[in-house]
Amino acid sequence: MRARLRGRDELVVRLQQALALPTKKEAEYIVDAVTGSLEATLLNNLDANGFTLKLGSFGKFSVRHKPGTLRKIPFTGKTILTKDRRKVRFVSLGSLRQYERVIHKN
Repeated sequence: MRARLRGRDELVVRLQQALALPTKKEAEYIVDAVTGSLEATLLNNLDANGFTLKLGSFGKFSVRHKPGTLRKIPFTGKTILTKDRRKVRFVSLGSLRQYERVIHKN
Protein backbone atom coordinates (compact mmCIF):
# COMPACT_ATOMS: atom_id res chain seq x y z
CA MET A 1 0.00 0.00 0.00
CA ARG A 2 1.34 3.45 -0.87
CA ALA A 3 2.19 5.90 1.92
CA ARG A 4 -0.41 8.41 0.71
CA LEU A 5 -3.22 5.88 1.03
CA ARG A 6 -2.07 4.75 4.47
CA GLY A 7 -2.17 8.36 5.69
CA ARG A 8 -5.65 8.86 4.28
CA ASP A 9 -6.84 5.61 5.88
CA GLU A 10 -5.47 6.73 9.24
CA LEU A 11 -7.27 10.05 8.88
CA VAL A 12 -10.54 8.26 8.09
CA VAL A 13 -10.19 5.99 11.14
CA ARG A 14 -9.40 8.94 13.44
CA LEU A 15 -12.37 10.90 12.08
CA GLN A 16 -14.68 7.92 12.53
CA GLN A 17 -13.58 7.59 16.16
CA ALA A 18 -13.76 11.33 16.90
CA LEU A 19 -17.28 11.71 15.53
CA ALA A 20 -18.47 8.26 16.67
CA LEU A 21 -19.57 7.37 13.15
CA PRO A 22 -20.93 3.85 12.66
CA THR A 23 -19.12 3.13 9.37
CA LYS A 24 -15.80 3.94 7.77
CA LYS A 25 -17.62 4.89 4.58
CA GLU A 26 -19.32 7.85 6.31
CA ALA A 27 -15.94 9.12 7.52
CA GLU A 28 -14.60 8.80 3.95
CA TYR A 29 -17.49 10.93 2.68
CA ILE A 30 -16.64 13.63 5.21
CA VAL A 31 -12.93 13.58 4.29
CA ASP A 32 -13.86 13.82 0.59
CA ALA A 33 -16.30 16.68 1.27
CA VAL A 34 -13.74 18.67 3.27
CA THR A 35 -10.90 18.22 0.77
CA GLY A 36 -13.24 18.98 -2.13
CA SER A 37 -14.43 22.15 -0.40
CA LEU A 38 -10.86 23.27 0.29
CA GLU A 39 -9.93 22.70 -3.35
CA ALA A 40 -13.02 24.51 -4.66
CA THR A 41 -12.41 27.50 -2.37
CA LEU A 42 -8.79 27.80 -3.50
CA LEU A 43 -9.75 27.44 -7.18
CA ASN A 44 -12.46 30.11 -6.84
CA ASN A 45 -9.94 32.54 -5.37
CA LEU A 46 -6.95 31.65 -7.53
CA ASP A 47 -7.18 34.99 -9.33
CA ALA A 48 -7.01 36.96 -6.05
CA ASN A 49 -3.36 37.65 -5.26
CA GLY A 50 -2.75 37.41 -1.53
CA PHE A 51 -5.83 35.29 -0.76
CA THR A 52 -5.34 33.21 2.40
CA LEU A 53 -7.34 30.35 3.85
CA LYS A 54 -6.43 29.79 7.51
CA LEU A 55 -7.45 26.58 9.26
CA GLY A 56 -7.18 27.21 12.99
CA SER A 57 -3.99 25.82 14.49
CA PHE A 58 -3.41 23.46 11.53
CA GLY A 59 -2.10 25.71 8.79
CA LYS A 60 -2.66 28.37 6.18
CA PHE A 61 -2.97 28.20 2.39
CA SER A 62 -2.02 31.36 0.50
CA VAL A 63 -2.23 32.28 -3.19
CA ARG A 64 0.66 34.28 -4.60
CA HIS A 65 1.12 35.62 -8.09
CA LYS A 66 4.68 35.65 -9.38
CA PRO A 67 5.59 37.78 -12.39
CA GLY A 68 7.70 36.37 -15.19
CA THR A 69 11.46 36.83 -15.07
CA LEU A 70 14.06 37.53 -17.72
CA ARG A 71 16.10 34.42 -18.49
CA LYS A 72 19.04 34.05 -20.81
CA ILE A 73 19.02 30.98 -23.04
CA PRO A 74 22.60 29.67 -22.98
CA PHE A 75 22.63 28.06 -26.44
CA THR A 76 21.21 31.00 -28.42
CA GLY A 77 22.16 33.86 -26.13
CA LYS A 78 18.63 35.29 -26.37
CA THR A 79 16.94 36.79 -23.34
CA ILE A 80 13.28 35.84 -22.91
CA LEU A 81 10.55 36.71 -20.44
CA THR A 82 9.08 33.64 -18.71
CA LYS A 83 5.34 33.27 -18.09
CA ASP A 84 3.60 34.68 -15.03
CA ARG A 85 2.78 32.01 -12.44
CA ARG A 86 0.40 31.50 -9.56
CA LYS A 87 1.53 29.54 -6.54
CA VAL A 88 -0.52 28.05 -3.72
CA ARG A 89 1.62 27.77 -0.62
CA PHE A 90 0.93 25.91 2.63
CA VAL A 91 2.42 27.09 5.92
CA SER A 92 1.95 24.90 8.97
CA LEU A 93 0.85 26.47 12.25
CA GLY A 94 0.58 25.46 15.90
CA SER A 95 1.97 22.20 17.18
CA LEU A 96 2.55 20.88 13.65
CA ARG A 97 4.98 23.73 13.05
CA GLN A 98 6.80 23.04 16.30
CA TYR A 99 7.31 19.37 15.43
CA GLU A 100 8.45 20.14 11.87
CA ARG A 101 11.81 21.31 13.09
CA VAL A 102 14.13 18.35 13.46
CA ILE A 103 17.04 18.64 15.82
CA HIS A 104 20.12 17.02 14.31
CA LYS A 105 22.29 15.10 16.77
CA ASN A 106 25.87 14.34 15.82
